[in-house]
Amino acid sequence: MSASLAWKESDLVGEVVTTITNLNFGPIDDPNIVVASNTIKAGEHSYEKYIRVLFTGTWTEISNMKFWKSAGAYKTAETVKTAANVNFATPVATASAVATVNVPTTEGTALAINSYEGAAVITYGAPGVSGYSDYICLQLQTGITTEAGLANVKVFTFSWDEQ
Repeated sequence: MSASLAWKESDLVGEVVTTITNLNFGPIDDPNIVVASNTIKAGEHSYEKYIRVLFTGTWTEISNMKFWKSAGAYKTAETVKTAANVNFATPVATASAVATVNVPTTEGTALAINSYEGAAVITYGAPGVSGYSDYICLQLQTGITTEAGLANVKVFTFSWDEQ
């Protein structure tokens, strides 16, 4: 058998965890945002997204976890800021003090992701192991010159090695 993963997003005060089906950014602190009714104004930022993966199934070891933006063009003065292996904090829509670097755009520069417990590997069935990766914080930021309308679609990739 092999590992499966589910994306999880934590929101609101108190770390409410939700399984997500999209990673849409918006001006509200919610998972699975419908962007058509929750657009970000030029010069403003989305709420931060605190995401992680939960591995289920049966495996021996998960290692070499990486995260990067693999496709999708930015609009003028638009960027996605990030930070890896961070603690959850109540998401903000002001410039993030957590997600401060541009999300990498190649596997060679990808963020190295740890387990929630802080290790570089997740060992199946080990005492105290949750099966979660650590948090990745993301925030879409725009400038006053960002064109009106929906953001371009971006593809984020999470890869891992499994034994």
